[in-house]
Amino acid sequence: MQKESSAIELLFKKYTRGEATTEETHRLFKLIGSDRHDLEISELLASELDHTAPAGKYETNWEKSLIRIKEQAFQPKRGVFKRKYIRLWPRILTAGAAILILNLGINHFMSRQTVHSYEHLTQNDIAPGRIGATLTLANGKTINLGDIGDGESIEENGIMISKTADGQLLYQSRPNKNDAQDLHTLSTALGQTFTLTLPDQTKVWLNAASSLTYHSTLKGKGARRVQLKGEAYFEVAKDKTRPFLVESGTQTVEVLGTHFNVNAYADERTYRTTLLEGRVKITDHAQSRILLPGYQAATLNGEIRLSQVDTDFAVAWKSNNFTFDRLDIKEIMRMIARWYDVEVIYKEEIPSGKFWGSVSRFDHISQVLIPLEATGNVHFKIEGRKVYVYR
Repeated sequence: MQKESSAIELLFKKYTRGEATTEETHRLFKLIGSDRHDLEISELLASELDHTAPAGKYETNWEKSLIRIKEQAFQPKRGVFKRKYIRLWPRILTAGAAILILNLGINHFMSRQTVHSYEHLTQNDIAPGRIGATLTLANGKTINLGDIGDGESIEENGIMISKTADGQLLYQSRPNKNDAQDLHTLSTALGQTFTLTLPDQTKVWLNAASSLTYHSTLKGKGARRVQLKGEAYFEVAKDKTRPFLVESGTQTVEVLGTHFNVNAYADERTYRTTLLEGRVKITDHAQSRILLPGYQAATLNGEIRLSQVDTDFAVAWKSNNFTFDRLDIKEIMRMIARWYDVEVIYKEEIPSGKFWGSVSRFDHISQVLIPLEATGNVHFKIEGRKVYVYR
């Protein structure tokens, strides 16, 4: 027993450093699957989490996510989530910056007692998305903002766009009598994300496959009005005399100055607005609700439902993370399809199951799919830019 314990510790350390061979990884999982080392594995994982520091490209929200993961992993579940034992699939990145723990984990994986290879995913890997967007002016002219280098700027019809020192793009307008009512649209394609500052100094993070349409100056009397398709995070500049309106389909979010996230993709059944700071009013058809910090409004067919949520999950994409809060595989695959610009094809009906965890959006697609496949509920095949999903 002592010999096996030493072997587990050695293999675990090699695995978390990214130095384990395929054979060593399979041997580690076989020892874990024997059910004789649950306590030792839990202690090793807890120790690894304690000594894993976030990489520089991650924000402080990662630390809060890490604490939450540890609490959920090592404390008994209550109510509907109560289980006789905890099933974990730990994947600790060699960069030491992200951890994915799925609620269907290695116990199920090891029960199959087969040696599983993921070469079918790594050999056909797909790179992650990148910063980029297209600005369409009122006259139909398009500007590829991804082509603007550090320190460069362009000016077109009173619009000044420049790259700031921290690598973000600053959007500013110089109002004149001709462009006050011009409508401009900033759009991201599949696999793109973009951050901009509007003329009123409102800051917007635009997720993949999204667009924001607005007047070129956002000046003048009345409300500051924008139209959103897809997903965006807003930090609205305060102006008590001119509320900021975000319109998505039949839904309108009204604010004076606040931080919030709107998910309004056309392929999602429900629009979700999550408030981090301030206060907003949600209106859809004849119904209106006031949203407070820490709450999310879910809008479907004109009905608005409010619920208290962990806001970190809603805005994880802004910090370049995929974070799943008990999501089904189809919702997860829609997120993956937008960021990696792939078509997802289901070859069979996939069994129901919920996943939670966090993994970096800087990774190639295989590093997101492998832990999902390891649960035993799904299998993937990559061909070109198509991802096939099997039972």
